[in-house]
Amino acid sequence: GLLSVARLVVPGLPVHVSTQMTVHNSEGARFLQALGVKRVVLAREMTLGEIGLVWQNTEVEIETFVHGALCISYSGQCLLSSMIGGRSGNRGVCAQPCRKRYELRTAGRRVETGGAYILSPKDLNASRMLPELIGAGVDSLKIEGRLKRPEYVACAVRIYRRLIDRYVNDPSGYFVSDDELFRLAQLFNRGFTEAYLGKNPRGMLMSRIRPHNRGIRVGTVTGRDQRAGRISVKLSGRLNIGDGIGIDGAVRTVRNAGDSWNTGNVGTVGAGMIVRQMYEGGRWVDTAGAGTVVEIPSGVSAHAGSAVHKTLDRQLMDALRRTFTSPTPIRKVPVVIRAKAAVGFPFELEIKDKNSNRVCVHSEYVIERAIRDPTTEEQIVRQLTKLGKTVFEVADISIGIEGEVFIPVSQLNLVRNDAVSRLESARIRRVRRGHGTCTTPPTHNHTHNHTPAPTLTPTYASAARPANTTEPPAPAPIHQARGPVNTLLAVSTNTLAGVKNAISGGADAIYLGGERYREKVRASGRAPDLEAAVKCAHQEGRRIYVNTPRIVKDSGMGNMAEILSRAKTLGFDGALASNHGVFRLAMEIGLEVIADMPLNTFNRRSLGFWAEHGAKMVVLSPELTLVEIREIAPHGVVECVVHGRLTLMESEHCVVGGVLGGEADECAAPCEAGCFELVDEKGYVFPLRLDMGCRTHLLNSKELCMIDQVSGIVEAGVSSIRIDATEIGSDRIQEITRLYRNAIDGCFAGDKKVKTRCQDITDGFTTGHYKRGVL
Repeated sequence: GLLSVARLVVPGLPVHVSTQMTVHNSEGARFLQALGVKRVVLAREMTLGEIGLVWQNTEVEIETFVHGALCISYSGQCLLSSMIGGRSGNRGVCAQPCRKRYELRTAGRRVETGGAYILSPKDLNASRMLPELIGAGVDSLKIEGRLKRPEYVACAVRIYRRLIDRYVNDPSGYFVSDDELFRLAQLFNRGFTEAYLGKNPRGMLMSRIRPHNRGIRVGTVTGRDQRAGRISVKLSGRLNIGDGIGIDGAVRTVRNAGDSWNTGNVGTVGAGMIVRQMYEGGRWVDTAGAGTVVEIPSGVSAHAGSAVHKTLDRQLMDALRRTFTSPTPIRKVPVVIRAKAAVGFPFELEIKDKNSNRVCVHSEYVIERAIRDPTTEEQIVRQLTKLGKTVFEVADISIGIEGEVFIPVSQLNLVRNDAVSRLESARIRRVRRGHGTCTTPPTHNHTHNHTPAPTLTPTYASAARPANTTEPPAPAPIHQARGPVNTLLAVSTNTLAGVKNAISGGADAIYLGGERYREKVRASGRAPDLEAAVKCAHQEGRRIYVNTPRIVKDSGMGNMAEILSRAKTLGFDGALASNHGVFRLAMEIGLEVIADMPLNTFNRRSLGFWAEHGAKMVVLSPELTLVEIREIAPHGVVECVVHGRLTLMESEHCVVGGVLGGEADECAAPCEAGCFELVDEKGYVFPLRLDMGCRTHLLNSKELCMIDQVSGIVEAGVSSIRIDATEIGSDRIQEITRLYRNAIDGCFAGDKKVKTRCQDITDGFTTGHYKRGVL
C-alpha cells in the first residue's frame, strides 16, 4: 500500500523495501523490481550463497544486516509480540517477548536447555565476513541501531565505515583489528554470531543464559564484606568510576546509597549497577587496572568466583559522544582545488569533490600588479586550505600564477568561503529528490551492472489527483460499499480426511497443503493425494486451492513450480501465496491466486495493490480489529481467519535441534522422538512444530474462535471466512465447520438467536485482535 502511494505521489522517489517484507528468494525480488523498487533489504536468515543467487537473478540493489540484534522470527512474520504484549513486531513496535524466559517440554517433562532464554539470539557481527558479503553482491550494509544509544550508533558506523574503506583500498589485506572487535563488544553484545551467512549455527545462535548486554569480562569476585556492604573484585581489565558492571549470579539484597540498578531478573542472569565508589587498599580511587583488587559498595550478594562484566565504559561513551556533539566534523570530504591568478583578471577558484560536484568562483576583485611584495603561491595555498570546521579537507591543490600579482588576504578568504558554500549547496541539491540524480560512489569492485527496472503502475495510480489536497486518490473499490454479502466458508487442511470432513460440514472452499510439519508427515507417511482431493471437492461442487508455505527459498522454488503446475493440471481452482515470490510464480503459471495472510494486508491501499496485480481475494492481517475490517472490506474481496491455532512465529532456527541435536554438523533429529512445546512464565503453553526444512513454527497457546462474532464479520462485508484446521483433528473438523456453516446461514436467514447459541461454546478460546487491537 505504501509503495503504491509513494510511486503515485513522488514518482521519482527511490524506494527501498524493508526486511519486514520478508524477501527471501529471487522471485520475490523480481516481483518488487518490476514495481520500480531500487533496493531490497533481504531476510537475515539468508546464506551468502542465497544472497548471491538474488544478485545473479535480479537487478535490484541488495542490502543486508551486518551488525546488531537479531529477531528469532523471520521479520514480518511474527505475531508473538502482539498476541502476548499488544505491540506489533510487524509494525515496528516489538515488545521483545523472545527475550523472556521459557521452558521446553515434551510429553509433560521439562527439557534441560542450558538457560531459560530459549528464544533469545546472540547479536549479529559480520565484520569479518565483509569481503564475502561484497563478493556475494551486497550493495549496502545495514546496522541495527534504532533502539540503541547514539554512542553505539556512532561507534558501530565508524568501525564499519573504516572496514569498508580498508577492503576497497586493499582487498587482499583485509582484517578486523582486535581493538575494533573489542570496541564492538564493549558497546553492546549478547555474545556474537555470524547467524546464517555461513553454515547453520544451530545452538550456537542463541544466548540462553543472558538476554541482555553481557559486556566485557573485567574481573572476578573474590569475596564480600557483609558488614561494610562491599564486594571485592580482582580486576582483569581497567575499571573506572562511572562504569557499569554486571555480576553473574548476583542476587540483590539491599540498595545502598551509591547503587544505581539497571537490570532485572536478579539472581538468574546477574545484577547490574553503576560503579559510584571504588576502594583500593582502603583508599578511594577513580580508576584501577588489571591485577588490582578493589572493593565496591554494592547491595548484592555475590559468590566468590563469579564473573564481573563491564557493561558500560564511561570513558568510551564520553569520547563517542564528543564525536557527534562537537561542531568539528570527524570524517571529512576530500576536495581538489585549482586556482588561477593573473594581473588584470579576477581571481579564479575551482573546487570539486570525488562525486563530481564542481563549482567555479571568480572574485569581484580584479588582480593588480604588485608594487613591492607580490603574493606568492605559498600564501595562496595557506589561505585556500584553511577550511576550518567545514566538512571539507584538501586532498590536492594546484595554483597557476601569471605575473607578479597582488591579492589581499581578505579577497582570498572571501572567494574560498564563497566556493565552499556553493559546493555544500551543490552536494545538497544532488541528493534532493527530484533535483538531478543521486550518485553513490562504488564501495567495491564487484561489478553489478544495475539497469533501471521496468515500472508496473497500478491502474488506479493514473487517476486524477484531487485539487488542493496532499491526500492521494484512494484506489477504486472492486466492490462498492455494500451490506452483507454472500459470505463463503473456507477450511484449510493438509489431509484428504480433512478435505472430506470439511465438505461434509458445509465448507464452500478447501485450502489443501501448506506447511509440512515433521510429526504430521511422520504420522501419515506421505503428502495428501492431490488428485483424490480435487475429485472429492469438485464432485460436491466445492472449490479447492493448493496452499503454499510462507518461506520458499531459491533452492525450493523449482519444486514449488512443479507443485503449482501439477495443481493446475489436476484442475485445482487456484493457489494461496504467502510470499511475493510464490505470488509471482503462481501468476506466471496461470493459476487464480489468493494473497494470503503472511503478506500482511493492513489497509485498503494494500488491498487495492494486490487486486490490481491479479489477486482474486486477499486475506487480511489477523492484527486488524473488527472495526478496522469494516473500513477495509467494502473496497475488495477479502477473507478473515476466524478459527484455528494461529502461527505466532516462524524461525529458521530449530529450537529443539539447537538444544538436543548434538554438536555434529548433522543434527541428531531429536524432533523425531515426539512433540514439543514452550511454556512461558505465566504458564501458557505454546506448541512447537518443526517443518521438513527444520524451521520452527510457534503456535498460539489458545485456539482462535470467533463463532459468536460471525454476524458482525458478515455484516462488515467480508467475502469469506476461514477455519484453519491444520491443527484440528479430522474428527473435529466436520463439527467445527458445521457450527460456522450454521452461524453464517443463520445471519442470512435472519436468525437473531444464532449469536446467543454460539456464545455458549467459546470458553477456553481467544478472539485474538478482533476486539482488543494492537499498537
